[in-house]
Amino acid sequence: MRHDRWIQLGAVGVMAACLAASGLLTMQVAASLGRNKLVYTDRAEDGDPPQVALGIAMGAFRGLFVNILWMRANDLKQAGKYYEAVDLASTITKLQPRFPRVWAFHAWNLAYNISVATNTPQERWNWVQSGIRLLRDEGIPNNPNDLLLHKELAWIFLHKVQGTMDDSNAYYKRAHAREWTVVLGPPPRRTAQVMTTEALTAEYVKWLERIANAKDTLADVVAAEPKAGVLVERLKKEAGWDPDLRVLALVEEYRSLSRMRAALGRAGERPDVNQAAVAMLADQELAKGWAALVPHIRKRVLIDTYHMEPDRMLRYTKQFGPLDWRHAAAHAVYWGARGVEEAMLRAENWNQSDYDFLNTDRVVIQSLQELYRTGEVWYDYLSPDFLMQLPSVDFIPAYGRSLDAMIKRGGKFEDQEKRVYTSYAAGYENLLADAVRFLYRRGQLKEAEEYYKLGREFKGQNLNDRERVAKWSVPIDEFVVNEIKDEDRFTSPSVALQEVAGALWSAYMNGLLMGNMDMFRRNFEYGRRFHAEYIKTQVFNTAVNQGDTARQEVFPRDYEKYAGQMMAWLARQAGVPDGAIVYQRAPEDLKVRAYVWLEPMKDQMMPPADFDVWFPAPDEKLLNAYRAKVKAEETDEAEKAKIQAK
Repeated sequence: MRHDRWIQLGAVGVMAACLAASGLLTMQVAASLGRNKLVYTDRAEDGDPPQVALGIAMGAFRGLFVNILWMRANDLKQAGKYYEAVDLASTITKLQPRFPRVWAFHAWNLAYNISVATNTPQERWNWVQSGIRLLRDEGIPNNPNDLLLHKELAWIFLHKVQGTMDDSNAYYKRAHAREWTVVLGPPPRRTAQVMTTEALTAEYVKWLERIANAKDTLADVVAAEPKAGVLVERLKKEAGWDPDLRVLALVEEYRSLSRMRAALGRAGERPDVNQAAVAMLADQELAKGWAALVPHIRKRVLIDTYHMEPDRMLRYTKQFGPLDWRHAAAHAVYWGARGVEEAMLRAENWNQSDYDFLNTDRVVIQSLQELYRTGEVWYDYLSPDFLMQLPSVDFIPAYGRSLDAMIKRGGKFEDQEKRVYTSYAAGYENLLADAVRFLYRRGQLKEAEEYYKLGREFKGQNLNDRERVAKWSVPIDEFVVNEIKDEDRFTSPSVALQEVAGALWSAYMNGLLMGNMDMFRRNFEYGRRFHAEYIKTQVFNTAVNQGDTARQEVFPRDYEKYAGQMMAWLARQAGVPDGAIVYQRAPEDLKVRAYVWLEPMKDQMMPPADFDVWFPAPDEKLLNAYRAKVKAEETDEAEKAKIQAK
């Protein structure tokens, strides 16, 4: 056989081996594509726009077709034709679900551009939620390791929902709090026995563990507790319900917060209430069934509807502190931190520039800062129009720990050793300054001094500010005054909330509780002056705040009303005897304003007879007059809402 023939046979053999190897690799790659959702859409479904079928038919030219659609969608957005851009973006996501930027483009249009083009807060909230759901329920499941989508979702929660730039932000916050009160139930409360961050975090961990450790399947629930099987069958047969969010909503309205009896008393007045399900709630024979079923429903709703992981929520609670999921910034922390963790699994030295760890981490620490500013949430499901958010010192340490962890990762952050200024250091210095001022205003001087020392000795401090050493070297009382006067902080919503809430807290706890009426009057009047200055500057003198509720309206315009709400919140948190002592020592007019908020919650706090002893009703004439005023304000708000809805 000639030499050339041997070469040809060898080449044929090599080619056959390559074809065989190619077949094996193709099967493995195809399987990986399916498992990791890396495939394109290969069939059109009913209701899809014609572009989907056309793109599928184009085969290998699909990428070119999608590029044309993408450029067209961007042109439509630039022209302000948001609805048309949304339609095209939806088509692109169907053709290429692994195209992260189009998911982000689509969600931004929904949450930002289209929402502000609608008329009522309810309409706006529906569009904002559409943007959230698009990323959370579709974009991220199709791109589970994509950092961009996690960052965008976290930013919508932090900026759009929790921020103050949207005229309807107050409605967003209330709607979000209501939604998550249903999903998880009310979180543990801080009490006289649970005052420290560590103690409260431990209570939150126990609360979430009941959900995270719940049975995964309904069959497992029924096997462990037969009464749950009886309950499920009756729900389906008598109420026409599956174990889902409707059940959680009913549980929250008629059973949560130990108010079932009062709620059941009103059930017959409401035609929208499922009376069969209400009867099952009241049936003591089904109590064990409810106790087993409700945590399971909450777990399945988190996983199946909200695409969140209870175990991860539990871990983040241990890591960051008592995350109240009724607060939008808690969700920003979750999605931002999750995005970083998932992207780190794919990040290596050669592809670091492909991941925006820097800005995603910024969203996480900004969210922790927001939780410090407003993370104490007071919301009652049966009073959906009332929401109060107060500063929470629980998240000051979490900010510092998170910042240290981010910097220690290395290679993804600003290098402090090579720069005289970093935004990380600036943010931390601002947080420490705010913490010093807030704790000082509350009268927690020891804690204020500790953070003042930390700010003065912070090793990562910026070196570009020559006046920094002098600023942090004056006596602490002078530092607090300078922070307000020299830094012009009167116009900041977070500073206003901290100053006014801190002054009222000190007036009540360091003044009334300790019997120091001079301390009470000084702090109460300081809060009044700061409140008046802020309302004048940021509500009445701001062109964009000419509506009924201003963007920057972080507390009621009526200082006396806010003072009463704060006292009611503190009395509920502190309980007896401290909360009751504060209430009983208050001036009569302040006691009236607190009582109208305390009275509806008497069943939550203690037996009604004990409540009447610890929190006796104030002067009846004054109380009735104030009740009438509050009722008139609520009626006026309701009428305005109806007019706006039309």
